[in-house]
This record gives sequence, C-alpha cells and structure tokens, in this order.
Amino acid sequence: MPSSKPHNQHGTDAPMQMGLDFIQENQYIIAPSEGDTVVEAELFEKLEEKISTLLSNYAALKEEKRMLAEENARLQQEREGLKGRIDSILSRLEGV
Repeated sequence: MPSSKPHNQHGTDAPMQMGLDFIQENQYIIAPSEGDTVVEAELFEKLEEKISTLLSNYAALKEEKRMLAEENARLQQEREGLKGRIDSILSRLEGV
C-alpha cells in the first residue's frame, strides 16, 4: 500500500514533493511521443468536424424555426378568418 511519507531515494534529507494521490511529482511528466502527437491531431480534426457539423445543424434548425414561426402566424390568421366566417354563419342561422 502506498505511503503518504516521501521516500528518500536521492540520498538527501530534503523531502520529495508528492502529488495528492501519493505519486512522485516527476511521474506525471511524460513527454508525448510522435505517435501521440498524430493521434492528438486526428482527435482535434474529428472534434473540429463535429463542431462544424453542430454549427451547420444549428443554423439549419434556426432557419427551420423561423419558417415554422411564419407558417404558424399565417395559419393563426387563417384560423381567425375562418372563425369570423363561422360566427357570421351561426348568427344568420340564429336569425332564421
């Protein structure tokens, strides 16, 4: 089991800096290899593609929302016109 006490491997009395999970500080520093850089570039390209797709989908949905709002307004006006015509027909029928 790892100990929270620093191990003195260097023969000095100075305590070794430890991370929160009791790993020596220098164990976190791992230089990326050339293959890692290629993988990172590919990941960034995929991320860029996904963001681009997301933005184009957002723009398309925004345009569709605008068109549907216009159609909804037109249909509401048409409905109000039909309601007026039905009301006038019903009032004429009541007079008969």
